[in-house]
Amino acid sequence: MKIYEQIKKVMEGKEKTLTTSSELKKELNEKYGTNPSSIILSDYCYNRYNAGIKFDKHLFEYINRSTYKYLGESFPYTGLIFHKPKGSESEFVIGEWNEGVKQLYNEHSENSNPKAATSSLSFQQINNLFEEYSRILKYEISLLNCKPTEVRHLIGRIGEFYCAIKTKGTLAKEVNQHGFDVISNNRKISVKTTAQKSGFITINKNTFDKFDDLFVLQYVNDNFEVLYYGPKEKILKVKRTYGSNFEVDLNTLKKLMF
Repeated sequence: MKIYEQIKKVMEGKEKTLTTSSELKKELNEKYGTNPSSIILSDYCYNRYNAGIKFDKHLFEYINRSTYKYLGESFPYTGLIFHKPKGSESEFVIGEWNEGVKQLYNEHSENSNPKAATSSLSFQQINNLFEEYSRILKYEISLLNCKPTEVRHLIGRIGEFYCAIKTKGTLAKEVNQHGFDVISNNRKISVKTTAQKSGFITINKNTFDKFDDLFVLQYVNDNFEVLYYGPKEKILKVKRTYGSNFEVDLNTLKKLMF
């Protein structure tokens, strides 16, 4: 019996449960005498692409290097497909699933450049990411009692998804793309998200020429409100300069929308 079939047999009835690679390897070894070193669970994941094997056998959702969620065959999986090329320190998105339908963005080889694939996220996947990150934000604030200003990075990422959805745009090709975050109608958009009720936003003077439009969101009372969305040129009329940054008051931004 092949390892793939052994796994299905051992995990039968355990759908949607977590297991560790060491636990499963031990069980397969005890039951079938299978060599643990020949068992590579990441070869059978929906959300993980390993070079050198056919990407056609899917049983798990990869959680981390030691933990996997068993889903079984033909699961209506929705999520992104990640790949870490040999010798790389980073992972890249190279495809996606939408309710069990698989799509790889391009053909992959050791010489391909998977960075380009991140610009191909579908509108549905951006919506999914917005929902998932929003749930995490809710947990951080409601369950762990974090203040919104203490999870600025999380709120900032949600703001980028929100902007892409509202402008029907796409995310920049790389996370933290220099100077802008979203592209819509061939215009580069810099997204700023704040949980402050008053104060100002800062814009790096050195990257001001890298984007066309500014999209500013305020997160207050469990809601994202657009304070400003428009050309950056309007900002020059109301900004003040402090060191290497431009500063713009939040109340001033609201007035620019009208």
